[in-house]
Amino acid sequence: TLSCSPREAVVSTQSTGTVRELTEEEVESRDISEIVLPLPGYDITLPGNQCSTMYTELLTEEGMTMEDFSGSTGKEFNTSGVYRNMVVKPLEFDCQVLRYSNEMEKLLETDLDRVTGRSFKPTNEGQRTALHLTFSLPKSCYATMLLREISRGRIE
Repeated sequence: TLSCSPREAVVSTQSTGTVRELTEEEVESRDISEIVLPLPGYDITLPGNQCSTMYTELLTEEGMTMEDFSGSTGKEFNTSGVYRNMVVKPLEFDCQVLRYSNEMEKLLETDLDRVTGRSFKPTNEGQRTALHLTFSLPKSCYATMLLREISRGRIE
């Protein structure tokens, strides 16, 4: 459940590609994966919340304003901006636990095995454990962030 008042969260309407602020009545019924955050640019509407205040303060510290992204200070700042989802749920997620003994042991069939017709049968036995994950993420989303969240930051 989101905890915010009106104008605290911005939601993306995927079907129309529009972005708008949530009303207080909508906050409880929205999924967090629908909430977007703005990356600054001349075509971005900042929400009326602390996000807007933070962007304004950071830009002020750098001697800039949101209008500077329209190219008035040079080509390098000519950017329209974009909205990014705060949380992205992976698609086609699957997880398989594999057991093995030797660190050099092959755990999965490779494309080369398939192309050359080599048979592969994993032993799936041993004192060591591996996790085989398959998933799909939209563009601008990073698998390393998903792995960090799954492992709670402990990858050895």
